[in-house]
Amino acid sequence: MKVRAGSHSIEITHPDKVLFPKGKITKEQLVRYYLKVGSKMVPLIKDRPISMKRYPNGIHKGGFFQKNAPETLPSFVKTAKVTRKEKGKATMILCNNVATLAWLANQNCITPHIWLSKVERPDYPDRMVFDLDPPARKAFSDVVEMAHLLRDVLKKNRRSRINLMVTGSKGLHLVVPITPNKPFDEVREFAREIAEEVVNEAPKLCTTAARKASRKGRIYIDVARNGYGQTVVAPYAVRPLPSAPLAIPVSWSEVGQKTASSDMHHLATFKASEKNPWQ
Repeated sequence: MKVRAGSHSIEITHPDKVLFPKGKITKEQLVRYYLKVGSKMVPLIKDRPISMKRYPNGIHKGGFFQKNAPETLPSFVKTAKVTRKEKGKATMILCNNVATLAWLANQNCITPHIWLSKVERPDYPDRMVFDLDPPARKAFSDVVEMAHLLRDVLKKNRRSRINLMVTGSKGLHLVVPITPNKPFDEVREFAREIAEEVVNEAPKLCTTAARKASRKGRIYIDVARNGYGQTVVAPYAVRPLPSAPLAIPVSWSEVGQKTASSDMHHLATFKASEKNPWQ
């Protein structure tokens, strides 16, 4: 089976392979989803090294991360050499066109993860991420309340543009565009200070305690991903969970709806809107 993305033709092997047994979602469906959202997804992940979370035998058989690009690649798949701390140099894939998204899906890459910096300035992130990680059975409305508190503190610290993404798993990501002129250590320290300020305002609702035993039912504000070589789930990525939920950029009004949840969008039913909420 072949699919087209622009001027490129991509061979899809074993298109009937079931990757999500519960919903009987096949590799072909995964490929076609990424083709559908590609024009919105690629601008948000372009020029960022990709870590591939691959599931060759479906999500029920377990998967693995692959960071190094294969030796043989189609001409439309771009790569970059990066330095990984304590691991030397690596050649990693850049997802700079929709054809590459389809190719990744054919490699059974269900969930691409991306760096917070671009290859031209790998030591200087242009995004800062706050991962709001709630405990089991925590109401999503509490997570949204937490997001609003965090947004207020960021605005007080002169961060006017704050993007929001449901993760498709449990929580929310706040993604803050920043000028890439400070190294990761400084950005992470700033994020930590912001998180501590929020905790001081709502100590019963949230925490920065990394150990689960210390969280005591509170929402964990995780800033650890703001580090060199760390990755976060890519916007519009499919998550390797039974119902194939999506990590989707959303508006603040959308998460305020009563029906909102972290897994409010799914591969089988998602309809891409004309406007990207992050624009």
